[in-house]
Amino acid sequence: MTSSPWFVPVGERREGRIRLYAFPNAGSGPASLTGLAELFPDEVEVWAVNLPGRQARLAEPPAEDLDALVDVLARDLLATAREPYALFGYCSGALLAYLVCRRLAELAPPPGPVASPGPGTAPEPGQAPAGPVRLLVGSFAAPDVTLLLRRLPSLPSWLFWDQLIELGGVPAEVAEREVLRPILEPALRADFGMLAGYRHRPAPPLPTPITVLYGSRDGSVSRGGLLGWRRQSARRLSMRELDASHWLAEEVPDLLAAVIAEEIGCVSVTA
Repeated sequence: MTSSPWFVPVGERREGRIRLYAFPNAGSGPASLTGLAELFPDEVEVWAVNLPGRQARLAEPPAEDLDALVDVLARDLLATAREPYALFGYCSGALLAYLVCRRLAELAPPPGPVASPGPGTAPEPGQAPAGPVRLLVGSFAAPDVTLLLRRLPSLPSWLFWDQLIELGGVPAEVAEREVLRPILEPALRADFGMLAGYRHRPAPPLPTPITVLYGSRDGSVSRGGLLGWRRQSARRLSMRELDASHWLAEEVPDLLAAVIAEEIGCVSVTA
């Protein structure tokens, strides 16, 4: 699609023991995760997906073909990811992270029965790449039951923003800065357009364990929708509740970073 990098480092840390590839919420770019990245222990190195139409790639048209985007991101990770690594999808970014994880499994299936290493464990020399050690999803229902805003991308600008804000589809600081709306809208509209076009295709459970991160006061996602993630993995589901509403990274970033670090096997952290 382009020669620009699809994943970029966030923050100053470059030599962590485990790499976390993050997929932020709709319309956002790598810079939205800077504050969160700084809260991880030294052994975690945070990278973020670098999509066109925002921040450093603002001059490029946003991606509109979800299947093509998933394929190019998975192939990029397959070629460049440094193991061990995990995937973290936040809000609508959870769907993209899940689809990339599934595409990785399709492109590089495990050589034998599912027997993934412990969190944060690198494969032995000579082994095939193990893929992500864990998929973490935040504030998003399972892909087969999630409620998608299929009409939102086609609304006129004023109604698009009214609906988006009313439904809590953007963080409060974004909703309050009206001057930025002309800049943010193309990427937001494109991202929600890809979500609106998503149709779930049943597939075998992933070999990758899944952690669900959710706020105890998030009224936008049902308990059943969160538990539905257990259908997407052959491994036992990990459910982690945080004292927050929908926007975990904005409300409790320190706790979110600690829980993620613990889930991916950082021995120095107890959330």
